[in-house]
Amino acid sequence: MVARAEPVRVLIVDDEAPARELLRRHVAQHPGLTTVGEAASGFEAILAVEEVDPQVVLLDVQMPGVDGFGVLEELERRGVERPLVIFVTAYDRYAVRAFDAHAVDYLLKPVTPERFAEAVRRCLAQTARTAPSLRALEEDMLRRPPQRLLLRDRGRIVPVPVEAVDWVEAAGDYVRVHVKGRGFLLEKTLNEIEGLLALRGFERIHRGTLVNLERVGEIRPLGSGRYSVVLRDGRELVASRSYAARFRDALI
Repeated sequence: MVARAEPVRVLIVDDEAPARELLRRHVAQHPGLTTVGEAASGFEAILAVEEVDPQVVLLDVQMPGVDGFGVLEELERRGVERPLVIFVTAYDRYAVRAFDAHAVDYLLKPVTPERFAEAVRRCLAQTARTAPSLRALEEDMLRRPPQRLLLRDRGRIVPVPVEAVDWVEAAGDYVRVHVKGRGFLLEKTLNEIEGLLALRGFERIHRGTLVNLERVGEIRPLGSGRYSVVLRDGRELVASRSYAARFRDALI
């Protein structure tokens, strides 16, 4: 007989008792999970992580004293092995920061069974690959290029697969990410986004423009070392002389 794997240990952190009760009920509905502790503040959460060694933390963002992000910072400062984190909050404005902190998922209150189940699937998939430690998994995540970008769309946060992005342009201290004819502002500089997407087939063609090479339909010489870069949707961009040679080499 094959031994059944031990359930994943979950710590629930929220300063509101009804919210903890709802999350506890959600956890109880999944045989692959077990609640090993609860905390009503950020400070309690830090102590609980050290004491019960959870594999997953359901972490509220806004709490008196130490907030959810402060919990993660303090765990890092103490050198505590970090569990997988699912942020749970009533506000969507923290989503970008949450995923920058390498959260597995970001749940908005009130948490529905469907969204909780989706977050559980992601956690179980990651814990199944945990060897020899969660720290090793986190370090692997930091080395991997992103699979999606979190873009704002009419008050929502929308995860968009990187391969769906056509091109990116500088917009002051932000960038505008173009997807199927629509532009979305992202709170990163062009240099930052270039560093993230370089390994995903994106190339700089101008000091203010980054393009997905898979979207390039043709290039046309413009003279003076410049090129017109025609995307598959008909959009024309310009590759400046400073970036043209590197762009050509990237296409080969």
